[in-house]
Amino acid sequence: MAELMTAKSYTGSKILNQFEKGGKPYATIQIKCDRCTKGIYAIGVENGRIKPHPAYNGVCLKCGGTGYLTKDVRLYTEKELESMERANERARQKKAEEQEKKMKAEFAQRRADWLEKNNFNADGYTYIYAGADSYSIKDELKAGGWRFDPVIKWHKADPTGYEDRVIKINVEDCFEGSAWGDYHYKTGSKEYVDNLLAAVQPQVDSDWIGEVGDKITNIKVQLIRKYTMDGKYGVTTLYGFQDESGNIINWWSSTFQEVELNDWVVITRATIKKLEVYKDVKQTILTRCKLKLVE
Repeated sequence: MAELMTAKSYTGSKILNQFEKGGKPYATIQIKCDRCTKGIYAIGVENGRIKPHPAYNGVCLKCGGTGYLTKDVRLYTEKELESMERANERARQKKAEEQEKKMKAEFAQRRADWLEKNNFNADGYTYIYAGADSYSIKDELKAGGWRFDPVIKWHKADPTGYEDRVIKINVEDCFEGSAWGDYHYKTGSKEYVDNLLAAVQPQVDSDWIGEVGDKITNIKVQLIRKYTMDGKYGVTTLYGFQDESGNIINWWSSTFQEVELNDWVVITRATIKKLEVYKDVKQTILTRCKLKLVE
């Protein structure tokens, strides 16, 4: 007669007696109590020793203080156990495959949600606005669905209407993905984007127009950028000019000037406040300017 054994989960347990139930072999076995430690119902460990529960002197009521329980379990032949193990392995594999499939679907959905939320298309691409002066049209860009980010600037998943003024980047150019399907910036992402934008900007051959403290008069310039900000010194506006030689001239002022982008004006008088270099472009900073529109 083939040897009968308990399931692997009961290996090492003590068989007290065997019997039949419903035509199948069973056994009463002795197993360790799952509620106590050697018959003591503990509430913790103190100085390396088990601390018994104060009720009933710590005697476990489930096993009566013996530390063991009895249980009737099915007995199997070796062939049956092998068949059960194969079935269990198939079930575990199926569960693992289903879990992996579920995780991949959740990952894909979180990634898709992140891309959409951050203005990337489903393929993981976005288009950065690379025009010369995005600030002057920020309201237009915002109304058109563009999103501003300090690192990748104004960007949008669909650049229709701006195709000649954009740079295409993949999410992995600037971001690292997490196991949860979202992304965070890579180190150096800002420099990467700045370099991309700088490479497509028209080269400016600008020079300083004098020395700090010099008084200048009657210089014809064109307004090429203008934006207002509210800072610690109150509301100020940058008026960015370019003269007929291509030199960049900036003026920060708290006064409102009746001048719009691309207007030509004459700086009738001003004082050179600073000489700066920004992104390798020399810029002359003025103060106390007086402007006159060119008719």
